Amino acid sequence: MISDETAFPVFSRSFASCVALLSCLLLVFTLFAAPLHAADAPSDHDTLIACPSDVVSDKALDDLEVSIRHVFMARVDMHAGSGTDTVSSLTREASADEAAARAMVARLEPYEAIYKSFIEAIGKEPGKDEPAEAASVTAQRKRILLSQQDLKARLARARLYALEAHQIVLVLSQRNDAAQQARLLEHFPSPLTPAFWGQVRDEFPDTRARLSELGGEASDALAISTKGWRLLALFGILASAGIVFVAPFFLQRQIRRLAARLQPSAGYFRQILATAFFSGLCTLCAGGGALLIWVGLTNGADMDGTHLEQLAEMVGSQCLLAGFMLGASLSVLAPDNRDWRLVPLGNTAARALRAHALGFTVLLLVRGVLRYVDLQSGIGQTTVQIPDAAFMLATAFLLYSAPRQIVLHPASSGADEGLRQSLLGRGARVVAFGLSLFGVAALITGYIPLGYIVLSWICSMAVTLMVLALSYLLVSNMASVEFSSSGRMGRHLVSLGLAPRLVDQVSVVTSGLFGVFLVFVALAVAQSGGDFDFDVIVDNIAHVVSGQKIGNVSLSFEVLLECLALPILGHYIIHTVRKWLSRRFFPTTSLDLGAQTSILTILTYVAWILVMLTMMSALGVTVSSMTWVVSALSVGIGFGLQSIVQNFVSGLILLAERPVTIGDMVEIGGKVGDIRRISVRSTDLALSDGSTLIVPNSQFITSAVRNATFGRPAGSMAFSISLPLGTDLSVAISAISDALSHVNGLLKTPAPTVSLGDIKSDMVSLDIAGKTASPRDVSAAANQARLAVWEALHAKGVVATLDNPG
Repeated sequence: MISDETAFPVFSRSFASCVALLSCLLLVFTLFAAPLHAADAPSDHDTLIACPSDVVSDKALDDLEVSIRHVFMARVDMHAGSGTDTVSSLTREASADEAAARAMVARLEPYEAIYKSFIEAIGKEPGKDEPAEAASVTAQRKRILLSQQDLKARLARARLYALEAHQIVLVLSQRNDAAQQARLLEHFPSPLTPAFWGQVRDEFPDTRARLSELGGEASDALAISTKGWRLLALFGILASAGIVFVAPFFLQRQIRRLAARLQPSAGYFRQILATAFFSGLCTLCAGGGALLIWVGLTNGADMDGTHLEQLAEMVGSQCLLAGFMLGASLSVLAPDNRDWRLVPLGNTAARALRAHALGFTVLLLVRGVLRYVDLQSGIGQTTVQIPDAAFMLATAFLLYSAPRQIVLHPASSGADEGLRQSLLGRGARVVAFGLSLFGVAALITGYIPLGYIVLSWICSMAVTLMVLALSYLLVSNMASVEFSSSGRMGRHLVSLGLAPRLVDQVSVVTSGLFGVFLVFVALAVAQSGGDFDFDVIVDNIAHVVSGQKIGNVSLSFEVLLECLALPILGHYIIHTVRKWLSRRFFPTTSLDLGAQTSILTILTYVAWILVMLTMMSALGVTVSSMTWVVSALSVGIGFGLQSIVQNFVSGLILLAERPVTIGDMVEIGGKVGDIRRISVRSTDLALSDGSTLIVPNSQFITSAVRNATFGRPAGSMAFSISLPLGTDLSVAISAISDALSHVNGLLKTPAPTVSLGDIKSDMVSLDIAGKTASPRDVSAAANQARLAVWEALHAKGVVATLDNPG
């Protein structure tokens, strides 16, 4: 849309005005042609202007009120020990109600201006002394006023519901934070003490009852699935699930062949393609296999609301993550083929880390079971800490052992030296060791929930970073290999007429923007608490992408894209306009080079200022909000920025008044040179020795400047010679004049002059002067003139002395 508005602003405004005018005429005709209704509020009318109830119905408002009241009462009735799952569920409901209310407000608000326009068009009721108006006009005014009142009432209700839902969300968020903090800092007796196991013993009857209930549900489902022919079907489904689970490992060689076919040249991109294909296939097969097992065990029975269904849902979501992590880890390590290995590791280290990848995959599946145990099982709080503690120990062991494998099994070729000795590698090993110690310390001291949540979050972020890193590498390498000007897709784009540099820039910027988006996704996952609740993650991503407001300043991914696109678009528009002016328009005018350069420079400055103002507007920065910035700049100008501002203003004066311009030959500070460029801060002077003198613009305003070419004057040459007193002056003057007439660069009109200067006791001086077409020709012409005069006098036998060369 930006390019259309930029290319056709006049057409867009005209078209929009015509549409608005036609819409108003159509609405006026509809209102005045509509039959009068006896009811106070409009009812049966198919025009939205006359029926706000068609925009937002009473039923929709009533349903929204009931939903908000339900969430509010659930919040009031909720006991203090409610889990974070319950609070999160209520928060999602309240957020949905708030979004629905705001959508209603957004649909109703445009009609406020429309009703106001209609009331202004109809006018007020005539006074006592004024002539009566038509009855139809009076009826229409009454009708519109009633509709406007109805609209205001609906808007008030929608805004009130949005405010109520927002307040409930804030309260629930505070309660959720409090519940999470309480859970995070909850302390239990150390598992090394008898007190811990005593509490487990006290909770054992309830724990056994809950486990029996879950076991009963599983037994009932299994009994149904193993009756008669269903047993054979169950075995078939389980066998199919097993085949689906192991299928990617048998297809890995074919996947590598496919990657090699898509990317024939051996390189990093081919390995990334194989990793992406294999990990994606493992993810799909893990999810499909888990679904087959669930269908086989339940035989398609309705298990909604049962503990078995809740357990399967939480474990099933982890199956996708486990499948991806296993496929990505094995493909990155490639313990069976060094040529497809993405990381610089030796074969021994890769094989040792393969077992750790399998262990981490099992931990991801266990996380699903533990999530059910922690949130839905109803098992005693102390008993729940036992599987959590086991998870912590296993995770701490993997965090400690995995980095050691890289150190203990270095590559024989030294290829992994950078990975082992780099600052990043050492830092990662230190962090992993610290986290393992933290987990063990939390377990021993009884802060099991804290250790479990932290290590569980680490597991979720490990999967997240693996997904995002692989996605970024895939997109970045695809952009640089395929979509660059030298790539296969890039060559097609170049053949369509796009500049190679533009294609390269687009590929680089696209991969960069994708990387920024992945950072937003990583932040959203990090804020989800490590549970990989996809609803929460999507909400967090939407919240991060839509951004927040700090005062009036909007910070979001959309605004970031707009702020990145505006300078790029502005650069190409400015470049196109400058090229059109310099190549098409200026050649048709009488403007000299200096005037053309001044116009282009000022136009460029103004255009970039407009781009900056547009970016500030997109961010929501107004002039009033920039008061503190202006105040800070005022103080800065008073101290350190004064000279910069002075040079900037001087540059604008030089471009506007043009006391000097591009191509002028000036003398400033004892230096003579040609002006090559006038920028916003300084002016470049090309000296005769080929060097460039950079002069601050303020010196051209505050100091004396000699402009030898101002007004396009001719150059002037002058020098003197001394002759003996007995010299025949007529012969000497004639010889000199004849020699000057043959000097290239001296103007014939006015002709060079030779005049008697001074007569002394033993010498007489002659003054020689001439004009050149340009001051730049003076030096060369004067040199040739001296040589010609010297040779002419020498040919006449006259001995001369050169005085005061000029």
